[in-house]
Amino acid sequence: MKNLTCLVIDDERHAAELLTTYISKTPGLEAFGLYTDPLKALEVFAAGRGIPDMTFLDIDMPELSGIDLAGMIGGRSTVIFTTSYREYGPEAFEKNAADYLLKPISYERFLYCIQKIRQERPVRELNDYFFIKTDIKGKMLRINTTDIRYIESNGNYVQLFLAKEKVIAYLTLGEILAQLPQADFSRIHRSFVVAHAYIRSVEHGQVRLQDRADTLPVGEAYREAFLHKMEAALIVSKRKLL
Repeated sequence: MKNLTCLVIDDERHAAELLTTYISKTPGLEAFGLYTDPLKALEVFAAGRGIPDMTFLDIDMPELSGIDLAGMIGGRSTVIFTTSYREYGPEAFEKNAADYLLKPISYERFLYCIQKIRQERPVRELNDYFFIKTDIKGKMLRINTTDIRYIESNGNYVQLFLAKEKVIAYLTLGEILAQLPQADFSRIHRSFVVAHAYIRSVEHGQVRLQDRADTLPVGEAYREAFLHKMEAALIVSKRKLL
């Protein structure tokens, strides 16, 4: 079973870091990110850089309230509201929030929330395949995620470069990325998503693939997050060099 990814959005850094600590020490959960600026967090959803399974969202934030941000997320991530004010409860549940955590949040209450979500509103497991519509009416084509080398956006459609063929889907890059396991794929450019398993090298702002001559550009807006994922798999010697 894949870990559930969790995003924390809270303008109070200490509160956000506490939740991130809870996430990190809970089996089956994985930290997706932490934002103290709701507008920066909104960019994650707007850019389609991956969608977290769950979002812990503070209600009372400057510039953009958690209630408004939840509406913009639009059901793509399971929302758990956090707040210091009990009176927000009814409004939170009107937004179909999975739970409502009152600060200060204890680990016991956090665990209860996670168990409740898993039992009552299980987060959708990402399969190792999905279907897309084709140009032939009534025909759907199965795509195995392990066959995907990379995906390229071209206006109102995307091209999926598979092991032995290229397939066109009339979807956005963000819609495709939402169906893929985030641990195995990265958006590296506004026009490209790449499968980690087929990366041969990363150098000079480009990704080279293992089984083909294609090179893909790494966009400045996606560079930091992508390199962070790559560095997580980097083996570094702890020996002292003479």
